Amino acid sequence: MARRPIYAQIKQTILKDIDEGALSTGDLLTPEVELAQRFGVSRPTVRQAILELTREGILARRRGKGTVVMRRQVDYPTGRLLSFTEEFAASGGQPSAKIRNQSIVSADRQLAVRLGIPVRGLVFRLERVRSIDGSPVAWQVSHIAYSKVPSIEANDFRTASLYTTLRFRYGLTIASADETIQAAVAMDLDSELLGIPTGSPLFRIERRAFTDTGDVVEVADSMYRADRYEVRLLLTR
Repeated sequence: MARRPIYAQIKQTILKDIDEGALSTGDLLTPEVELAQRFGVSRPTVRQAILELTREGILARRRGKGTVVMRRQVDYPTGRLLSFTEEFAASGGQPSAKIRNQSIVSADRQLAVRLGIPVRGLVFRLERVRSIDGSPVAWQVSHIAYSKVPSIEANDFRTASLYTTLRFRYGLTIASADETIQAAVAMDLDSELLGIPTGSPLFRIERRAFTDTGDVVEVADSMYRADRYEVRLLLTR
């Protein structure tokens, strides 16, 4: 097996330092000349590793300050249907949720159409601010026809996974979903819930989730912080 280029090894070492906490968000990276001495290589080799990490948003150059460690972005899963908890299973981050609203409501016409239920039909509404390591990264509103999930409001969704509850308590396995991702900017409520300035970039994500028989189980509307997520696609020709 071919050995990785030296700059790639340096890049991996810096990433390991970040993952293990030796380097934290906001820390200054060791100057290039010192890194070159540490690894026994030339400064251009070190610079190549830093440039790649800068392009990936993991480091940022600050005029008059140096190279700063940025908060690492998380890939938003495309082509894979995951719950929020599952998205972060391999990231090392600790997911948590703050319940903003958990109630039974009547469906208006738009929601009724999306869920395929009668207007004014009962719906379970769950609003959560989702955090990683205590930092809010998204807020989500889920709606599920209450006839499919009686008494679901008794669950504590601060810690419980919605999809796991649907599967094991109600026999509703999410098999597929259609999803729309749009660019958006933070309004006052987004700013308040996510702790970001009004006007900050967001991803607005609308999802309809289905069972393997094609029945709609959930419609969800989410706002994700664009500074914490990136969408990557693998394209072939």
